[in-house]
Amino acid sequence: MRWADIQVTTTPQAQDAVSNIMMENGCGGVAIEGEAPVVVRCHLPVDDQLEDRLLHIRSKVRELPDLGLDAGPGEITVKYAEDEDWAEAWKAFYHPTKPGKKIVIKPAWEEYEPQQGERVIVLDPGMAFGTGLHPTTRMCIVALEKYLKPRMRAVDFGTGSGILAIAAVKLGAGLVIAFDADETAVRVARENVVANEVDDRIEVHQTDNLRFVGQGIDLIAANLIAQTIIENADVMAGVLRTGGILIASGIVEERLMDVEQALRNAGFDIAETTSDGEWRAVIARRAG
Repeated sequence: MRWADIQVTTTPQAQDAVSNIMMENGCGGVAIEGEAPVVVRCHLPVDDQLEDRLLHIRSKVRELPDLGLDAGPGEITVKYAEDEDWAEAWKAFYHPTKPGKKIVIKPAWEEYEPQQGERVIVLDPGMAFGTGLHPTTRMCIVALEKYLKPRMRAVDFGTGSGILAIAAVKLGAGLVIAFDADETAVRVARENVVANEVDDRIEVHQTDNLRFVGQGIDLIAANLIAQTIIENADVMAGVLRTGGILIASGIVEERLMDVEQALRNAGFDIAETTSDGEWRAVIARRAG
């Protein structure tokens, strides 16, 4: 398959907004390079939807000044690559990172000597979303470190590279059911699960329907976008046990109140909201 490598040159102030525009138009994840200006990159398959997606991205980027954001040049460039070329491009800027206090994410091609108490995830994101570099992923990992308890049964909704499922097991989860609608993401997640030797405690499925996991789940990690969280609020409440934890991330600041209201309407109590730049994560408990 051929991929379009899309690059938007913008400012640090607008990088989160540009990232969100890309994700809302089909990009599974983004990479941010440089400092001032910054280049926000993502990939999209070269198919019959590409032209419309590029037009939407261009239009939304041009609207950012109307929202009070300095978008800088706002230049959009598109390059084309095969699967192998794009996967190799990650390696230039992807190095070991520690999002919270315990989890360290180590690229498969890098060396790292873990310190006491650290749990290392060996990751090759390939074409899937979830490197640990994006604020939405970092906030999920920090929340997992705080809320996940030993032997919990957890769900990773939209697993991408499998990073949150693997983190949950490294932190003590007894079983994680991970799923994603994207075939490539499922393949990459399964490879990363095996590489981390946690395939005995993680199931990876290709689906977009949460209901298959059943009920009585202790924790759900949902690093998605605001609209998907809102649309699935009732279903997530239905599979969680009373007192179960939802970690919902991928929420831009202007959609936070919408997400929180949808979760309350579904029977959740908001435990806390965290922030990283323009991004928000909501941690909620299913009420009795």
